[in-house]
Amino acid sequence: MQPRIIAVSHKMNGDLDDDYTLYEDGSVLHEYDRHRYPGGYNLKETLEAKNITDSAKERLLNASSEEDKELVKELLGL
Repeated sequence: MQPRIIAVSHKMNGDLDDDYTLYEDGSVLHEYDRHRYPGGYNLKETLEAKNITDSAKERLLNASSEEDKELVKELLGL
Protein backbone atom coordinates (compact mmCIF):
# COMPACT_ATOMS: atom_id res chain seq x y z
CA MET A 1 0.00 0.00 0.00
CA GLN A 2 1.37 3.39 -0.99
CA PRO A 3 1.72 5.99 1.78
CA ARG A 4 -0.70 8.91 1.91
CA ILE A 5 0.13 11.97 -0.19
CA ILE A 6 0.39 15.05 2.02
CA ALA A 7 1.52 17.71 -0.48
CA VAL A 8 1.77 18.11 -4.26
CA SER A 9 3.50 21.04 -5.95
CA HIS A 10 3.18 21.55 -9.70
CA LYS A 11 5.43 23.96 -11.55
CA MET A 12 6.16 24.64 -15.19
CA ASN A 13 9.48 25.96 -16.48
CA GLY A 14 8.33 27.15 -19.87
CA ASP A 15 6.64 24.00 -21.15
CA LEU A 16 8.69 21.63 -18.95
CA ASP A 17 7.16 20.06 -15.83
CA ASP A 18 8.83 20.18 -12.42
CA ASP A 19 6.45 18.50 -9.95
CA TYR A 20 7.05 17.24 -6.41
CA THR A 21 4.85 14.92 -4.34
CA LEU A 22 5.54 14.45 -0.61
CA TYR A 23 4.31 11.27 1.09
CA GLU A 24 3.68 10.78 4.80
CA ASP A 25 6.67 8.41 5.05
CA GLY A 26 8.95 11.31 4.05
CA SER A 27 9.66 10.13 0.51
CA VAL A 28 9.41 12.63 -2.34
CA LEU A 29 8.50 11.79 -5.93
CA HIS A 30 10.01 14.23 -8.44
CA GLU A 31 8.35 14.13 -11.85
CA TYR A 32 9.99 16.38 -14.40
CA ASP A 33 10.93 17.07 -17.99
CA ARG A 34 14.63 17.62 -18.65
CA HIS A 35 14.31 18.89 -22.22
CA ARG A 36 11.96 18.87 -25.22
CA TYR A 37 13.77 16.18 -27.17
CA PRO A 38 13.08 12.42 -27.14
CA GLY A 39 13.96 10.91 -23.78
CA GLY A 40 13.67 14.21 -21.94
CA TYR A 41 9.99 14.04 -20.96
CA ASN A 42 8.13 12.32 -18.12
CA LEU A 43 11.15 11.49 -15.98
CA LYS A 44 10.68 10.31 -12.38
CA GLU A 45 12.89 9.87 -9.37
CA THR A 46 12.17 9.12 -5.72
CA LEU A 47 14.18 11.22 -3.30
CA GLU A 48 14.60 11.74 0.41
CA ALA A 49 13.52 15.13 1.73
CA LYS A 50 17.13 16.03 2.59
CA ASN A 51 18.02 15.72 -1.11
CA ILE A 52 15.62 18.33 -2.51
CA THR A 53 16.27 22.04 -2.84
CA ASP A 54 15.07 24.58 -0.32
CA SER A 55 12.82 26.11 -2.96
CA ALA A 56 11.16 22.72 -3.58
CA LYS A 57 10.67 22.32 0.18
CA GLU A 58 9.01 25.73 0.36
CA ARG A 59 6.79 24.84 -2.60
CA LEU A 60 5.65 21.67 -0.85
CA LEU A 61 5.00 23.51 2.41
CA ASN A 62 2.93 26.13 0.59
CA ALA A 63 0.98 23.40 -1.23
CA SER A 64 0.10 21.45 1.91
CA SER A 65 -3.20 21.74 3.74
CA GLU A 66 -3.36 23.58 7.06
CA GLU A 67 -3.89 20.24 8.83
CA ASP A 68 -0.64 18.83 7.39
CA LYS A 69 1.64 21.90 7.65
CA GLU A 70 3.35 20.79 10.88
CA LEU A 71 3.96 17.27 9.53
CA VAL A 72 5.37 18.73 6.29
CA LYS A 73 7.71 20.99 8.27
CA GLU A 74 8.89 18.03 10.31
CA LEU A 75 9.43 15.76 7.29
CA LEU A 76 11.26 18.45 5.32
CA GLY A 77 13.36 19.70 8.23
CA LEU A 78 11.93 23.23 8.10
